[in-house]
Amino acid sequence: MDKVTKVMGVSIATNIFLSIVKIITGLIGKSSALIADGIHSFSDLSTDFIAIIGNYLSRKPADEKHPYGHGKIEYITSIIISLVILFLGSTIIYSSIQKDIAIPSMIVAIISFLTIALKFLLSRYLIKKGKEYKNNILLASGYESSTDVISSIVVFVSVILMQLSNIFEFFKYADMIASIVVGLLIIKIGYHILSDNMSIILEEKETNAEYLNHIEKIILEKKDIHKVDDLLVLKYGSYYKLVAEVSVDPNLSIMEAHQYVHEAENRLRLFDSRILYVTIHINPDQSYKLIKATKKDFEQINQYRLKTIITEEEPDIEEKKRIIKYVRRTLKEHLDDYFMIEVDNKKVGTVGYYEEEANTILIEELYLEEAYRNCKIGTSILKSIIEKNKNKNKKITLWVYKTNKIAISLYQHLGFQILEETEERMKMIK
Repeated sequence: MDKVTKVMGVSIATNIFLSIVKIITGLIGKSSALIADGIHSFSDLSTDFIAIIGNYLSRKPADEKHPYGHGKIEYITSIIISLVILFLGSTIIYSSIQKDIAIPSMIVAIISFLTIALKFLLSRYLIKKGKEYKNNILLASGYESSTDVISSIVVFVSVILMQLSNIFEFFKYADMIASIVVGLLIIKIGYHILSDNMSIILEEKETNAEYLNHIEKIILEKKDIHKVDDLLVLKYGSYYKLVAEVSVDPNLSIMEAHQYVHEAENRLRLFDSRILYVTIHINPDQSYKLIKATKKDFEQINQYRLKTIITEEEPDIEEKKRIIKYVRRTLKEHLDDYFMIEVDNKKVGTVGYYEEEANTILIEELYLEEAYRNCKIGTSILKSIIEKNKNKNKKITLWVYKTNKIAISLYQHLGFQILEETEERMKMIK
């Protein structure tokens, strides 16, 4: 029996005891709120069983159909738990409205007080172990159990108030109101668990800046790995999948580059045992310069721009003429805002950007010749433009053709969002 299952065993035993005590006491003491609270504890019990099954299935090793293991079953299990909780919360609210009013006995208050203490200890225990083992199932059960503490407090207060209904008549509704409050608390925690795990199951990435910076330092321990171009750490239940792109010395042999990357993978796994899967892509580090464009560069920039705008092999003649005229006019107006991208003293592309309106920079063009497109030069240029204008509190906008899926993916990864769309293009902003 693994450690997570042992923890869930404690939770199951506690919830069986609490459920029976609450429901029996609620029936004897005529408290619909305590009965609802007992059903809540039974929801804990049912979700505990689901949690144990989910934990067992999520630990299954990788196979042919699931090369990255079955860790996401942990999130699916938590989603099932949340749906059960939402259903129970709704049922409790509905049934409490239908019941007749009856004054509960003081034994209900005594039992409620005892369950508050016991359930509080259980919820803290589950949350503590969930964080210690980094297990979402234990955390989901722990947070769900914490609502039982609150609901027991509500029940306790409602019983005290109902004893005073002879003095204040409206206190006779305290039990019904308490039942509704318990139901709403259950629904709230169910929604919380559902929204968190839906986000993760859609490939949520690790966003802790300190953690990611430490990973970058580990990768860059070897001086021939010059920089980390891209880094993504995806959550797969209790473990991670790390995907990175690095720029290395272009003079390294394939064997040397492979060895450095292999060593980096081992260091990452030693740093954090949750990193089970690592993919590191190698880019040759192509140092580039941005040279201010001159009138001599006009025609070359013009050709670059037309290549990105005229995407069809045989466009409409009139449309092509219109595009050529438009490009030449805008280039004459903004040639001073263009830079030539130079690699090894060779001009291989161009980038143009300027202030379109107050506090907004428009990236008019970023073009690289095909041989240089997979060296992360474009990404580096974009990052530098973003960083430079971020310090001036200026927004960055650009237009991208919908057919250019790679560019859209890149811009979204850099934090750009779609602002508006036309039939052919979309405007993105950061």
